[in-house]
Amino acid sequence: MFFVNRSFHQTYRLTFSGRLVDSELEKHTAKFDAAVGAFIIVCEKETPGQHFANLDMLTTLLAPHGATGVNKPMIEVVGDEKDGELLDEQDEDFDWMYEQTLPEENIVTGGHKYGFANNTTGVFTALQNELKGVVDVSDPDNKSASQRREERITHELRVFDEDHYLADYFEVDTAQQCVEFIPEFYSITSDEVELSDQDKEDMMKLPRKEHLLDKGAQSIVYLGLVDILYSWCYNHRVTLGENCVESAWNVAKLSSTLSWFDSFTHLKDVAVGSVRRSVTFPLIRNWLLSQEVLKDTAQILSLGRKKVLQCLLEIQRFFNSSEPRYLLNQLYITDYCVWIQRIKDNKLISLADSLKKLKISKDDICLDLEDLEAAAHLVLEEEEENALAHGENINNIVTDFAGLTVIENGAALGANDNEDGLKKGAAINPREGLAQLSDSDSSSSESDSEDDSDEDSDSSDSSDDSSDDDSDRDGSSSDSSELDSDDDTLSESDEE
Repeated sequence: MFFVNRSFHQTYRLTFSGRLVDSELEKHTAKFDAAVGAFIIVCEKETPGQHFANLDMLTTLLAPHGATGVNKPMIEVVGDEKDGELLDEQDEDFDWMYEQTLPEENIVTGGHKYGFANNTTGVFTALQNELKGVVDVSDPDNKSASQRREERITHELRVFDEDHYLADYFEVDTAQQCVEFIPEFYSITSDEVELSDQDKEDMMKLPRKEHLLDKGAQSIVYLGLVDILYSWCYNHRVTLGENCVESAWNVAKLSSTLSWFDSFTHLKDVAVGSVRRSVTFPLIRNWLLSQEVLKDTAQILSLGRKKVLQCLLEIQRFFNSSEPRYLLNQLYITDYCVWIQRIKDNKLISLADSLKKLKISKDDICLDLEDLEAAAHLVLEEEEENALAHGENINNIVTDFAGLTVIENGAALGANDNEDGLKKGAAINPREGLAQLSDSDSSSSESDSEDDSDEDSDSSDSSDDSSDDDSDRDGSSSDSSELDSDDDTLSESDEE
């Protein structure tokens, strides 16, 4: 059957999983629906009631039977089909918790490989200028998979920023918003996943091919898929479902597969690497957020290949609009978009179940997070104790100042000191008291005549309200003379 795409003025040959009645029998109808702007073609099935699978997987419909696989251009695909769904290579179940082994590389004939299913080599030999803007690994064409992994882990441990992590650990406002965000894919089932018009248009542009993978290559591809989906889920959560200009960077940077061309052999290695990179590189680095992203990844896988394809197509659009990351589409994402359409959902659901059961601790990522957090808490406790002690000192100073009494023309004394001074003054003998009073009156007379006159008038009780300042001074001189006379009398008495 043929399909005409008016947008691109192309004619496509569609291959269904079942057979249709011969068109020469004129049992097909076609009409144009102006309301939706599309042609509606009705075809009669050769076997009425037969289920035609994968009608929404456009790339599969466009791929003719017998398409050749990557690196095997002369081999025709003759695998069995069931309801239009291509059986997985060797149709074996994987134990995702069991560590797989990487295929051996033939360096002499093929060189060190990377890309989808490790089937590419020599790409960056002629693209050294684009290398730094795309990946973190240097010279991948001359490094084995084990070398790339070792360098990746060393780099992650070296660039981890303790201050940044602790800042997000204690200042939880931004991270908390991301943690509490509930993505829309938690509220749908696999049957409710719908591809957008943009998704369908992008699928039409995908190459028509199949991938022939042995068991070792399958394991690498499935585990790499988990790694890539984790980076997509992180971006989706931190942007609250609204992508931004940094989305391409988030996905490329967090994925070890895309940034270091790493090939995983164990599901736990994927989770550990993803979580460690999520607390090392992006803007928001929070342990609880990283754990939520793991749950999101498992949820995406549990929704089946259509939801996974939707995520991959979005990543493809990210990279196409972010030069030179389009190279990552050519190396990985485009092939993933083609491959995922022929994968059974039960494999993805099995992978999701294993990921849900997997527990990642802070010790697993080898960044000493627990010791770092404990040390930070101790520092905060010490600061709080010091602040409390400082506050008590201030309170004591305030209390001391509150107990002070200011005496005019004298020093500041404490309340107790003032009382003691008054008692001491009361216990002075008459001679010393008179001498002190005489000195005090004399000094006061020289400094302030008005104050002396008031004091003399109070002590003598003989001053009149109508007296002028001159009479006050005379009274003061008289009182002083009397005091001197009394002092002389006491002196003579003491001599006798």
